Amino acid sequence: MTTTFAFDPHAPAFYQDPYPTYAQLRSQAPVARVPGDSELWFVTTWELVREALMDPRRFSYVFPPARRDTPPPEIAAEVEALRAQGLPYASALGTSDPPLHTRYRRMVNRAFTPRALAAMEAPVQDVVRDLVAALPDGEVIDIMERLTIPLPVWAIMRILGVDDAYRGELRQWSAAATAAMGSKLTPEQWLQTERDTLRFQQVMRELLAEHRANPREGDLLSALVAPDEDGNALSDLELVWFVRELVVAGNETTVRSLAAMVLDIDALHAKDPLVWDRLRDDEAYRRGVVEESIRMAAPVMGLWRVTTEDVELGGVRIPTGASVFLAYGSANRDDAVFDDPDTYDPERANVREHLAFGHGIHVCIGAGLARMESSAALLALGRAVTSLEVIDRDSLRYEPSYGLRGLYDLPVRVHRR
Repeated sequence: MTTTFAFDPHAPAFYQDPYPTYAQLRSQAPVARVPGDSELWFVTTWELVREALMDPRRFSYVFPPARRDTPPPEIAAEVEALRAQGLPYASALGTSDPPLHTRYRRMVNRAFTPRALAAMEAPVQDVVRDLVAALPDGEVIDIMERLTIPLPVWAIMRILGVDDAYRGELRQWSAAATAAMGSKLTPEQWLQTERDTLRFQQVMRELLAEHRANPREGDLLSALVAPDEDGNALSDLELVWFVRELVVAGNETTVRSLAAMVLDIDALHAKDPLVWDRLRDDEAYRRGVVEESIRMAAPVMGLWRVTTEDVELGGVRIPTGASVFLAYGSANRDDAVFDDPDTYDPERANVREHLAFGHGIHVCIGAGLARMESSAALLALGRAVTSLEVIDRDSLRYEPSYGLRGLYDLPVRVHRR
């Protein structure tokens, strides 16, 4: 099997539409080294991505410190000065291996049990209703600004127990945490990311102290600062990085996937003018739309692993210490698993076999919350609108990242019932 295929994951054309390249990679070089980068490999078929996800011993989640977020040399001193005012890096849930990962997962599982999610459903429905009620009839709006961004931000704040005063900043903190994921930042973007990260650390340490002094029933920060059954407690260092990851997991995927759903439903509306009626009245169909949009959009296009030893995957030898990008977005369009994979089909029988939330011990802990928020949003919209008409679809642009794929904005004209 060849490992040679000429592609550039940072090419603007790849950012905007990676799927033709992914189809070629799956066919010609499903395990491929990125040209010009001896340490970066892409894995693109469903079978091989899943195989790597199920092998955390050899495909580790823990990268060496020197491989994380190295700034351009001209601002290295400024970045170092900003980092010196905050906390040093520490592994969190998604960047740790067992046994540390097992400990973290056990603690956070308390916030994402079926019972906890059921308790969140009514408040989520309330806020969705309020957001949808405020959409103006006949006007062109950015549906991301008015719905897909505020909804998941609000939900994760409620789960954590963070005051509404930080609502605007929380979105900035989340963006700072993901800014370098598959992107090339300018020096000023690097510095702003570091400033936002430092601000997050300072605020979070204050909030952690408040929740230790006055724990609240039912919020995750209070649960996380409390000692476990053996009397062990997480340090501020562990908690700050841990909560940062939860903030990202709690909103980045849903922001992007909800926007993708609106885009997909607009295309369905051209064929079926009553599609919003069906979304309102048919729960199974609504859930199918959620899953199919997540499959096709794969808002987290993939995540990285580092090989702990020489590994053979799909007949290809990957050396020790290589960065391996497991391309969920490609795996989700593998025709060995999904019939006619580039066609949008909400009634696809095996739609939940997608890997958009990962697989194995690191499967996304917020997957249930993301599905619940998305379904609630579609129900509320189905009750309120006859269509959300996408304006100038051909001018839509995606953010410059091969790791996170999301629109800058999504202008739509609202047609209320």
